[in-house]
Amino acid sequence: MWLEYVRIGFKVLAAHKFRSFLTVLSITIGAFSIVVMSSLAESGLATLARGIEDIGGGRLIDVVGKLPERAEKKRESYSEGLTTADRDRIFAMLPHVEARSLWAAVGRKDLVSDAGQLGRADVLASDAGFLAVMKLAIAHGRNFTEEENRVHGRVCVVGAKTAQALYGGMALDRWLSVDGVRCRIVGQLSEQDRFGVNFGFDWKELVLLPYDTLKDVDPAVKLGAEILVKTDDQASNEVVKRIINALLVERHHGVDDFEIFDLARFMNKFHEVVAIMEAIVGFIAGIALLVGGVGVMNMMLVSVSERVREIGIRKALGASPRDIGAQFLWEAIVLSGTGGLVGVGGGVAGALASTWLVKHFIAAWVGVVAVKAVVIALVTSFGIGVVFGFFPARRASRLDAISAIRT
Repeated sequence: MWLEYVRIGFKVLAAHKFRSFLTVLSITIGAFSIVVMSSLAESGLATLARGIEDIGGGRLIDVVGKLPERAEKKRESYSEGLTTADRDRIFAMLPHVEARSLWAAVGRKDLVSDAGQLGRADVLASDAGFLAVMKLAIAHGRNFTEEENRVHGRVCVVGAKTAQALYGGMALDRWLSVDGVRCRIVGQLSEQDRFGVNFGFDWKELVLLPYDTLKDVDPAVKLGAEILVKTDDQASNEVVKRIINALLVERHHGVDDFEIFDLARFMNKFHEVVAIMEAIVGFIAGIALLVGGVGVMNMMLVSVSERVREIGIRKALGASPRDIGAQFLWEAIVLSGTGGLVGVGGGVAGALASTWLVKHFIAAWVGVVAVKAVVIALVTSFGIGVVFGFFPARRASRLDAISAIRT
């Protein structure tokens, strides 16, 4: 029986093409908005999440220096800041560690190539473990070794954009002057980007020198030193943090001039924010569907008014109020459901087209079609037909047959 109601619904739609088109369009826009907006939001968040997960995500622990809050007078009894001795002591004792590094961001500095070409890039000082922690891949050459760091070797690794700007893309074995150091380029990083992930330097436009080499000439290295640890599992973070804290408290004579940041907490907050943003996006787009529902009700009320005589004749021929109500209810469902199906289809196509377009500007973009939003848009569209079609259907079912025929 319901198939017959659906057939009649499509027949009514075809009989009033323009009016039906406008009503269907309002539902279509709502469903389209939900799918596209949710897909774009999820794509952006997925891109950001992948950039974070690429370098370890919740497995990263960062130890940075800070002004002490207690035992300030004891600062004179030891060398301030995080040092290579701190690093060696911590790394020798830490379990559950996949990668680790002592590093410092020096800031943006002027560069001079061996051909006299001038440029600027973010300069970093680190030991040999930095590339492994940050998962930075070498395109040409190699990373400098820990031995080269220990003997203050004049070597460096450059980013892809820096190599292109100063050496036309081939920087290996060339010489570079940076921050008072003339170094030989032993490695060139591959071109990679991590959208929205910022550790205080450009992933493509950078120069990496041995920590001990740059520490000799730039005091900012020692002052800005950080110890970065990547654990083998997020569950190991608490154990690793406790050990780091105990060792540094002992070495710094009880002075709390350091702070430990656990990115697992950040990732948990990040996922909470993602859920809230998805809910907000869905709510805003859902308003368009509710507006479309008002349009469906309005059209169905007009339809009931125009077909009063038809309703009276059907009742006179034996149609029950339930049959009359079901017919108009299914017409509303067909109306809103058609808009929902078209809107969802257009939304999926729009999400795929947006991914293709954005990838031309952001290579790291992760395209996502929000399946949850597709389901919600479809269910809501058909649900709107039921909710907003109920009153017109009820009104039609209650019409008196004789009065309706006389109208």
